[in-house]
Amino acid sequence: MIEQVGLVIILLTIMGSYLYATHRIAKLQKNYHNDERWQLLKLRAGNVTKIYYESLIIIIAVLTVILLWVPTPIMIPLDRMLVIGMVIIMGGQVVECFVIARLDKTM
Repeated sequence: MIEQVGLVIILLTIMGSYLYATHRIAKLQKNYHNDERWQLLKLRAGNVTKIYYESLIIIIAVLTVILLWVPTPIMIPLDRMLVIGMVIIMGGQVVECFVIARLDKTM
């Protein structure tokens, strides 16, 4: 029961962060009217987000190779794997939002 409550809290937190990041990026795009500065911000944030996803791919590949050498199989429940996948995918949007906020202050 406690694990399910923890999963629900994690789901709600990441969903809220994702929706906030999506709303903030849309609001900034509307404020900047898609000018050259905004396009440069999006390009740089996209590069950081790409590095985030590439790093995740490398981590998953390394973990897969390590798990091939483990003598006993590791069983992970499907609901936990789905939550982890959701956190990883939505985390990219949150990372992009943080990068845009940081670059917006420095540029």
